[in-house]
Amino acid sequence: MYAHVTHILKIGRSNFKPPPQVDSSAVRLVTKNPRPGIKFEEWDAMLRVCFGRKNRTLRAGWLGGRKVLEWVEGCWRGWCALNDIPVDEGEGMDVEQPSGQGNGREVNEDEWDGIMDVDDLGDDNNPKQQEEVDDDNDDELPDLFKQAREANTMNGTSGKRKKKGKVFELVREKVRKVLEDDTGLADRRARTLDQNDFLRLLLAFNKEGIHFG
Repeated sequence: MYAHVTHILKIGRSNFKPPPQVDSSAVRLVTKNPRPGIKFEEWDAMLRVCFGRKNRTLRAGWLGGRKVLEWVEGCWRGWCALNDIPVDEGEGMDVEQPSGQGNGREVNEDEWDGIMDVDDLGDDNNPKQQEEVDDDNDDELPDLFKQAREANTMNGTSGKRKKKGKVFELVREKVRKVLEDDTGLADRRARTLDQNDFLRLLLAFNKEGIHFG
């Protein structure tokens, strides 16, 4: 984000002793002047979610797990508090929060809980597949949400019923709007996007009052 990157040349593994298992490249970094007016913490947090689920669409990464949406809800609540915007809690619905042991449990497809689009071969031309994701899987869960999960475990709240409030549903609709209506990136995978795509995504989130960090 803060520099222009240009590929110079490829360096074969035979040029190193002992030779590594991969080839290398030489690149040129030229600092952008002036620097983009974007907070690094916010940029980094958004990219961690986008790349947190390899080979999955942005829709799956942002709407497919409760932990991500709860974190986004917290970000939006913080923005509302800083700008003196009242939050209407309203009434929600009771849902079963995943405990990591329910691979056979039924999920309401309208709720997006635990349903992720997956391409097992990493080929965008393959048919879409659905699989249920365990939010407690350390290999899959972005670092941003591991602490929240551990706190829930220590407090004995993991796996218990938790109410989905009006704010949660509002935030989920904001995320859906950003991905589908505002940017059209919902069905794209992070590895296929360029910097301009991510800048558009961040701007769209910010316009909805969602600021990460």
